Amino acid sequence: MPSSEQLADVHKRELAVAALRGVDDGPRLAHAIRHLADAYRRAGRVEPAEKCYDEAISIYRAHPESRPLDVANALRGFAVLKSDAGEADAAEQLWTDVRARYESLGITSGVAESAARLARLAHQCGDVPRSREWIDSAIASAKAAGGGDVLEFVLEVAAEIAR
Repeated sequence: MPSSEQLADVHKRELAVAALRGVDDGPRLAHAIRHLADAYRRAGRVEPAEKCYDEAISIYRAHPESRPLDVANALRGFAVLKSDAGEADAAEQLWTDVRARYESLGITSGVAESAARLARLAHQCGDVPRSREWIDSAIASAKAAGGGDVLEFVLEVAAEIAR
């Protein structure tokens, strides 16, 4: 059951999307829809989150002025949704795409998170060698990113895999 804070966030973001629907600014609308998708995901509302991610990604891809980082971030949220829903194949495809996008943008923290999530997926599918390869890559990227929260997350995944 979503918290009152999550529900308030969803409502606020629904209003923002509604206000932008009539404005001719695709990337701005896509950004608002992506944040609404994130709010739906955090509130456990999978179906509307999926629809919003699909719409945001489509809008970003249709507009040449969309920033590559915005597309990567929208795909990241969609990958989290698919991972949480247990859709391993879809999640793996998305995380692989997200990792490549972050890598091309030099976002090492995103590369590290993506590799850790791919390690977790490989482990869940019983592919131990691939899981180890991904976690080694994740650790290296997290260290290159300067540690912090991303390194903490990567080390949590590494411990999970080691069990």
